[in-house]
Formats: sequence, C-alpha cells, structure tokens
Amino acid sequence: MKYFLFSILSFITLKAMAQSCENKGPNVILFTWDGVRNKEFFEGTDFFHRRKIPILERGKILKKFWSAHAKDGVVLGEKGNYQIASSVAISLPSYQAIMTGHATDCRNNHCGTVKEETVLEKVKRKLNLNPSEVAAFASWEGMMSSVAMDSTQITRAIYPEVREDELFDKEMIRIQQKAMGDLPIWKESRKDEYTFRLGMDYLKKNCPRLMYISLVDSDEYGHANDYPGYVKSIKTYDKYLDQIITTLESMGEYGKQTTLIVTTDHSRGEKTQWTSHGYDDVSNKNVFLYMRGRGVKSTKNKKLGGHHGLIRPTIEYLMGVESPAEILPGINLDVRK
Repeated sequence: MKYFLFSILSFITLKAMAQSCENKGPNVILFTWDGVRNKEFFEGTDFFHRRKIPILERGKILKKFWSAHAKDGVVLGEKGNYQIASSVAISLPSYQAIMTGHATDCRNNHCGTVKEETVLEKVKRKLNLNPSEVAAFASWEGMMSSVAMDSTQITRAIYPEVREDELFDKEMIRIQQKAMGDLPIWKESRKDEYTFRLGMDYLKKNCPRLMYISLVDSDEYGHANDYPGYVKSIKTYDKYLDQIITTLESMGEYGKQTTLIVTTDHSRGEKTQWTSHGYDDVSNKNVFLYMRGRGVKSTKNKKLGGHHGLIRPTIEYLMGVESPAEILPGINLDVRK
C-alpha cells in the first residue's frame, strides 16, 4: 500500500513538474567531468593498471551509456579528432575556452576571472532571461573564475559558497550545508555527489533555460594516483548521466526542447604519467564529447571531429541567440525553422 501511494505521489509530482515547464525552451544542459581520458570513456579500464582493478570489474566503465544512450546522439573523439580549445591541457584555461568559444590568455589555474562575456551571460542578456533561468553548479572552486565575468548575473552554487537566497529552498540549503560538513580529502572542492544533487534538484524545480553542472572527483583521484577511485567516479558519472536523461524524459515538452552536451576539460597522461596533464603531450588535448536531444541528429560516424571552441556557438545557435559560421557536427540545421 505504501509503495502504491508513493508511486501515485511520484506520478503527480512528475506531471505537475512537466506542466510547469512545458512552455520553456529551447534549453541546453552542459555537463562536464574533469580530467576523464578517452581511454576510459571509449575503451574502459586501462591494461596498465589492471592489477589495481579486480578481474570482474575490468573492461567497459560507462556500461549504461554505451548500452542505452550513445546510439541516441553524437559521440565525438574516438579517433583523436576532437580537441580542447585552450593552448594548455589545464582546467581553468580549458573551462574559460569553453565559456568564451576560444583560447584565452589564461595558462594556469590561478589566472583570475574570465575577462569577457561568457556564453552563460550572453544567453541571459540576449534572451532577457531572469537569473534563475541560467544556472551553474560546480564542485571545484576554480569554476567561479570561468562561468561569468559577473557571477551575480546567474544563479550559481559553486564551492565554497552556501547560497541562501530566494532561489534556494530549504532542501538545497540543507544539501550545501551537509556538503560543507562532509568535504573530501583534497582541497578546493566539495564532493561531486552534493553538486549533482543540487543541480538535479534545481533542474526539477526551476526548469532552467541554460544549466551547467561541473564535476571534479575524477581529476582529483587521478592526481592522487588512485586508479580504482578514478574508475569508481566515472562509473558514478555513468549513473548521473542516466539520471539526467531519465529526468528529462519525464519532464514533458521541457525535456523534448532540451539539448544535453557532455564532455571533459582535458585528458591526462599515459602509464606512469597518468596522474598529470598540462603543456606538452598532445594526447592530453584529445577529448570526447557527447550530445543528444533537441536538434541533434544521431549518427555512428566516427570521422566527425571538432573542438571545444564550437561548444559556445552551438549553444548560441540552438537557443536562437546567434547564427555562427561553424558549430559542432551532428546538429540539425533545420532545428531553428
């Protein structure tokens, strides 16, 4: 009986949520996983680290993605034909390049706040959106320096902030407070589980037009030379991605009008160098990208390529902000007609 009542209440909640969002769109969700290599994304666990992973856990990591979701979108980068846009394979330079659409003069994680209007700010300004309609959720504190020149123009929950304004209900405040009492062993970030919960809670309640969720556990485990932890984080991202897709499918017209883009900021080294990334190895710059949803034509063409500098113009095109000369491959050019 309790299960029956729970099911009814869940159905009513989802129906109400879908109705409240049905007139919103087009929408875009950008989802990044820090420092995830193409090797683990496309192939699975690394043979070099095989002794660190139990035999039954070796092989494909993103099992749900490859079995259920990859076919419904566009996957770029398997042939080394999709790269970051920044000149160095370091987080802040790469994130700033994604947000601006080109490499900036930033070359380390301490270069300061982005110096030009980002895609989040431009979409808000051009579409005359409320701050609540453009949101960013990030585990790493450095993301504050990439999402906006003026972060007050968007809704955000980026470590170590604990936001308690009118856009954050009691549950979201509770999640932030709990995260601050359960910090990871590394510095400058909170655990991804809390960032993801914040993002999903906000998605369901506010139906943002443009939302960004940035996770970092994977990179932190990599720097700590913890390969099992790194693999576990990617398995968790597989579950998170499935949750986002499932949630969007339950959100009626809002979900149908939403495009999802998933990528990473940089790759990392091979074998004993896997804990690092940076200036020299070109393989650090070869990354993956996955798109699905509104305006995306599913394809298995592995020859399609591109770079992070195309993410911003693609978002602007999908949302009707600009008509750029070049966008990511796999976008239906009739989507705006």
